[in-house]
Amino acid sequence: MEEADISGGEKDPSCPDVPVSVSDIMVSKNAERTLSDFDWCDEFFELERVGVEPLTLDDITFNNSYELQEDSSDKEFGFDPKSVKMFSMARAESSKRKKKTSKLISPAKCEWRKALNLIKDRRDPWGNFHLDQIKSEKGKRHRYNPLTQAWVVDECILKMDKEPFAEGAMRECFRMKKLSNFSMNNDWSRDSNNFVAKSYTDEEVPRETYFEDVKMQMDSKVWAEEYNRHNPPKKVDMFMMGVVELVERPGAPLYHIEHYIEGDYVKYNSNFGFVEDTGKCRQTPQALSHFTFERSGHELVVVDIQGVGDLYTDPQIHTAAGLEYGDGNLGTKGMALFFNSHHCNEICLSLGLTPFDLSPNEIKQLKNTVQRFNSTSETKVKVDETIVSQSPSEKPEFGRFCRGISGSSESTSDYFSQASSRQMSECDEAVMFNIDDGQSNSRGGTATSIDSGLGKDMHERKPRTRGITECERDPEHQIKIKQKLDKVASRPSSVSAENARKLSGLMPEFEESVLGSIHLDMVMYHETDRYDANVQDTDSAHFHLKAAADCGNQLALVAISSIYLGLPNDILPALNHLDAAELVPENIEDRGLDFMVSAARNGDVNSIIYLAKAFDCGLNLGNDRRQSYGQAMEWYQIAVDQGVEKRYLIMARMAEIMLMEDSGCKDPNGAGELYSEAAEAAMEEMCGKLANKYYMLSEEAWALMEE
Repeated sequence: MEEADISGGEKDPSCPDVPVSVSDIMVSKNAERTLSDFDWCDEFFELERVGVEPLTLDDITFNNSYELQEDSSDKEFGFDPKSVKMFSMARAESSKRKKKTSKLISPAKCEWRKALNLIKDRRDPWGNFHLDQIKSEKGKRHRYNPLTQAWVVDECILKMDKEPFAEGAMRECFRMKKLSNFSMNNDWSRDSNNFVAKSYTDEEVPRETYFEDVKMQMDSKVWAEEYNRHNPPKKVDMFMMGVVELVERPGAPLYHIEHYIEGDYVKYNSNFGFVEDTGKCRQTPQALSHFTFERSGHELVVVDIQGVGDLYTDPQIHTAAGLEYGDGNLGTKGMALFFNSHHCNEICLSLGLTPFDLSPNEIKQLKNTVQRFNSTSETKVKVDETIVSQSPSEKPEFGRFCRGISGSSESTSDYFSQASSRQMSECDEAVMFNIDDGQSNSRGGTATSIDSGLGKDMHERKPRTRGITECERDPEHQIKIKQKLDKVASRPSSVSAENARKLSGLMPEFEESVLGSIHLDMVMYHETDRYDANVQDTDSAHFHLKAAADCGNQLALVAISSIYLGLPNDILPALNHLDAAELVPENIEDRGLDFMVSAARNGDVNSIIYLAKAFDCGLNLGNDRRQSYGQAMEWYQIAVDQGVEKRYLIMARMAEIMLMEDSGCKDPNGAGELYSEAAEAAMEEMCGKLANKYYMLSEEAWALMEE
């Protein structure tokens, strides 16, 4: 491209006989001033001059502001002497406005140039640790596929630091570089990736534990992708994690490996009820945990959410059965700890999640951000060991540009934009950009905002971009994920919805409810002052005990019916009959009998016998029930069928009722048979005298039948 010389005189040195108009001089000066307003590197101008520019919506959409843009090689600085007839100030001003308009640069191009500038000045965050001077070694990398539940093993070349750079209660972290499998010249400065290698400090940890941890993180990644499939305001992701086996070292030790990402490492919640509340006000991590609980049908919940922005690592999974996923799996007790500190936010509501039932006291404390128990961000295990996950945190230099290879600024201070974690994995070792348009500040960074992408910008959600933790997956892979998870029916978190499912026949009437077990565990925590060491909140304990009973939990049904009827119980001994009466609006004995009937139908023998005796003698029946020998006989028969101890006594009582005139069920023949069966049962229990008595009574009953 030729450019007019405006450094001196009014003539073009290359064409001394051709005069240069004042208008062209003004245009050239204006162009020079416009370009100087942007402090760009000369290399970027060279790229632009040869036509290398990113495509944006402005380039393919008609816009009046770009209407005057023309080919700069022809008309920006060119000069045709035949076209100049006369000097005109009006024409000069018009040309000035035209050239000024033509040099307007869109915000997207500005961001692109910033990214290119960072590429030029990029640095390796581990460049000062001289890992390139360490001797390389061979290893075997083990990766887990959660869909096929199979392991893939490949060989790799790596360099690992000898000293850990961070250490927790159970693990220590080492810097590591892994040479790309696609490297052709073994150039470590260009073709290597920064990794974090983690190993347990206890050498007696079974080797299987390493593989179980990877399985847990990759299973969590599947649930994170399912969360993204429901189009939340901000996407999330989990690190790709694997196990590397150093085959050249004695004993072939194992290490967890995952990509290193630079940035502020935050722990948003733990597996023990901790919720981060230091001012970041993150909603996405808490909504993710709540989502996994409902979407899995109450079978699990992903907690211990931590990482940089919305790229998470080292999660923990609580399962309803309390099995798998290591000692950090606290089962329904861990779920109870999470929901006691979880207050549904806007993202939960936007995803259609139902609020978990909490007592008025608990809701008030959550709204007032009162810390109700001495929680810790440390991960708790079943044997009271702790894992402290540490990660280095340095101030990054660019908020929306990420690259996973060494020699790059790998993470963000502003973390990730709406498209969430955007970093490079080994299956796509290329630079990936997240260039936002002029509306990029509408929601803010994911780690510093309150995830308030639910209001007016909710319809402007952008497509999700694949990042560091995701390999290129074909549509078949996505279909397999969908098919696998669609087999699991979502279930709401509220007790009313659980009861509605039972009434509609979507679940068996006496199926054990995970939701009921969670509420019962919350009763235990309130009873033992787990939530507040200074206050025993019996009102909240009663609230959750009733919720567990409404869900059909057998222990809760027995406990609440015992409290309401003035009987001893082992679940909530701090709450007596009189205190409970103040919490129940209706007649407490009637409600107690209602719960006891449910417990008896679920097979509780003590409840069955209590109801049988109550209908037999007409006592302790409340206001809604009356003495009924017929119902007493039904409950007595159920008790016998259940195989209760000393069932011969029950059969003898049933025979007596059959001989009563006013019982409404007189049957001398049936009474004789029952006495005979009672005698046989007594003989089995080595009660000979009682057996002889029952034989005599059976003869008398048959004699009445002959009369």
